[in-house]
Amino acid sequence: MSEQTSKRYGGVIYLRAEKLEEYKKLHAAVWPGVLARLEKSNIRNFTIYYCKELGVLFSHYEYVGTDYEMDTQAIADDKVTREWWKVCEPCQESLNWEGPPPSEGGTGGVWWQPLEEVFHDDHPAATYK
Repeated sequence: MSEQTSKRYGGVIYLRAEKLEEYKKLHAAVWPGVLARLEKSNIRNFTIYYCKELGVLFSHYEYVGTDYEMDTQAIADDKVTREWWKVCEPCQESLNWEGPPPSEGGTGGVWWQPLEEVFHDDHPAATYK
C-alpha cells in the first residue's frame, strides 16, 4: 500500500452557550457508527476546539482520500451520521444557513463555515498507509 499525505480542512460554527456541557458529553462518547463512517470516508485526526470568549467551535481534520466530494457525500447520506447530526444540531448555530438543518436534508448554505488556511509550517500533518 502506498503512502498518502493528507489535506487539511478547518471549519467554524457557533455553539449555544447553554449547550456546552451537553455538547461535551455527546463528544465524549461519539457513536461508533459515526466514527466508522468518518474513517471509511478517509477523514483522520478529526478535532473540535471550543473558544468560550467567541462562543465558537473550531474543527480541523485531515483528509486522506482521492475524491473529497464523494467521501463527504457518503457521510451526508449515512443514516447513523444523520441521526447524530439531529442530536448535535440543536447545540449549534451556523454562521451561514437558512432552512432545514443538514439532518433533514437541508442545503441552505454551509453548516460549518469553511476556513481558509493562511499558514502551515510545510511539514505534512501526517502520512497514512
